[in-house]
Amino acid sequence: MLRARLLVAAVGIPIGVALMILGGWYFLGAALVLAVLALHEFYSLVRPYRPNLLVGYIASIAAILGAEWYGRSGLLGGFMIILLLLFFWAMTGRIGEHLLGRMSVTVLGVVWIGTAFGHLILLRNLEKGLPLIILVVGATWFGDTAAYFVGRAFGRHRMAPRISPKKTVEGAIAGLVGAALFGLGVKLYNDWLTTEMALYLGLIAGFAGQWGDLFESAAKRDLQVKDSGKLLPGHGGILDRFDSIIFAGAAVYWASVFLIGDLAGSAL
Repeated sequence: MLRARLLVAAVGIPIGVALMILGGWYFLGAALVLAVLALHEFYSLVRPYRPNLLVGYIASIAAILGAEWYGRSGLLGGFMIILLLLFFWAMTGRIGEHLLGRMSVTVLGVVWIGTAFGHLILLRNLEKGLPLIILVVGATWFGDTAAYFVGRAFGRHRMAPRISPKKTVEGAIAGLVGAALFGLGVKLYNDWLTTEMALYLGLIAGFAGQWGDLFESAAKRDLQVKDSGKLLPGHGGILDRFDSIIFAGAAVYWASVFLIGDLAGSAL
């Protein structure tokens, strides 16, 4: 299992770094593919609730394309498509067959996955988007690694035993420290980023990443499954690998907008 994880990381990390550096259509294409795959995993898990797959895929793709072409307003406009599509779906659905529940689980997939990947597009498209997206991905993965090893070696206090029994408070603290240190490391190569802002963004990425991981863990425990999929050997599914990053990306984007503003190339 460890060998499989390392092999996937050895192949995936260089590809991911290249896509972040290239940006543009390359990054957009990767975001679309990953979002569709993650959404497929989620809708497969909640298939008994009968989500409307077509509505979910169209709305998620529209949100991501809207973010690329029109920024925040495009992301919102793409997401609002789901309301129109759900309305027409509701008009043809049979009342009393859990229509509201089916619509709710469809929307959850779009909000959780579609708009979250759209936020990664928004973040990368900022004037200083490259160092910020590197901060998000690096702080998330670096913090996750620190949490794993410190938790295994020194973890004594369970953080969320009902959701993820193996996660510890000691590991979570180490994860935040690791994320903050990575944020400070990004600052070394970006003079426009102050030490305080680098530290804040690293902590925000670390905290949001852990929250995203716990959110997916809670969903999987509720659905009584171990992994969201099997596409990545040793890692599970796409959603298992990107659950932290999509939460962290959205959090760091809005933190950059409100805390850094024009320095990050973002105007309110």
